[in-house]
Amino acid sequence: MHKLLQRQIKRCTLRAEALPEHLQALLEAVSDAYDDFDADRRLAERALDVSSSELTEINQRLRQEVAERREAEQKLKHTVSLLTATLESTADGILVVDERRRIKDFNKRFQTLWQIPDSILASEDDDRALSFVLDQLKDPATFLDRVQQFYDDPNAESFDLVEFKDGRVFERYSKPQFVGDAIAGRVWCFRDVTDSVRAHQEQLRLVQQFEETNQQLQRVNKELGEFAYVVSHDLKAPLRGIKALAGWIATDYADCLPDEGTEQLDLLLNRVDRMHDLIDGILRYSRLGRMKEEKTEIDLNALLPEIIDMLGDPQNITISIANELPTMVFERTRIIQVFENLLSNAVKYMDKPQGQIRVGCADRGEIWEFYVADNGPGIEERYFERIFQMFQTLSPRDDVESTGIGLTLVKKTIEMYGGRIWVKSQRGAGSTFLFTLPKAQTGATHEKLQTGTAC
Repeated sequence: MHKLLQRQIKRCTLRAEALPEHLQALLEAVSDAYDDFDADRRLAERALDVSSSELTEINQRLRQEVAERREAEQKLKHTVSLLTATLESTADGILVVDERRRIKDFNKRFQTLWQIPDSILASEDDDRALSFVLDQLKDPATFLDRVQQFYDDPNAESFDLVEFKDGRVFERYSKPQFVGDAIAGRVWCFRDVTDSVRAHQEQLRLVQQFEETNQQLQRVNKELGEFAYVVSHDLKAPLRGIKALAGWIATDYADCLPDEGTEQLDLLLNRVDRMHDLIDGILRYSRLGRMKEEKTEIDLNALLPEIIDMLGDPQNITISIANELPTMVFERTRIIQVFENLLSNAVKYMDKPQGQIRVGCADRGEIWEFYVADNGPGIEERYFERIFQMFQTLSPRDDVESTGIGLTLVKKTIEMYGGRIWVKSQRGAGSTFLFTLPKAQTGATHEKLQTGTAC
């Protein structure tokens, strides 16, 4: 009998076996009902437990999905924000149109470049925007035809230039926009290249002007060379006649001329020679930079003794080479002129009974620094610039024969090769002429120079 029914019978102080049979049968039926109810309740409880667990699991999954969706939305917002910032920060004007030719997006730069009102862009009508910008263009028909070609061929890509009536020039780039494998629209990109186009046009104009100037300069140089030759010939011819005539007078009338007359004839001959040298100097100066000589490899250690021999053998002057000199690629005549003029000046103006002249070189990284030093009379600082000017000499020409062109030739030659020349001197303490030559211009082949040691 069900325990709950037994407790109820006990409360009535009845015993189950003392009850009539029909009551016992009823109680048995009630007991069975209680048992069936308990079984159904337990089944219901188990079903509720299972349902509650499933609901909890489903609820947890839903919460997780909601959290993941919120996170995805945040990431999407962040990405959209970055894309929007990128779109707005670019220097190009960008327009995005869908497959139905509706404006889907654009940046401020696009609106500024094309000066399109907000109302037109807000309509999202690409045809309306096209109609507005056509009046600005230099060739609107071609522009419109080109746009239509892109829409007729959705896969087409293109890059070209768009010219405006006001002189502006845009680069135009068009490319289809894909979503998966399907074309979803088209992206237009515009860049203002007006300044670069104008700069290129100006560059072409300057190049053409330079070529015309260069051709004109070549004609002038040719005429100058011909003129210099004619002048040289016409000036030297009478000089030769004057020198010959003065020589005949000095020879034929040597016994009749007083000492003063002989001195005057000697002075005349000296001045004729000076005029001859002056003409040669002017010609050399005018040809410098116009006449090109083939560059050859020159060992200065071998060349300097030859130049010194050309100067003669001054008995009271010693010319020495202080250290090893470089080998370089240079025009032989030019480098001879440089050293010959500097050495001959040092010899010419030497005022000491025992003259000392030294030639040397030092490595200064990317340049060579040469020097020609003497113990001669020296030069006052106020004349440092003057001595490199045309026809300038510090001694009277009747005392020392000089054309005043030598140092000018040296300076022009050195500067033509990217170097410079200067002098260090004190009156009575000798002079040192220094000049530089870039290694890149002349080609370094001396091992010691290339390793950075003094030469």
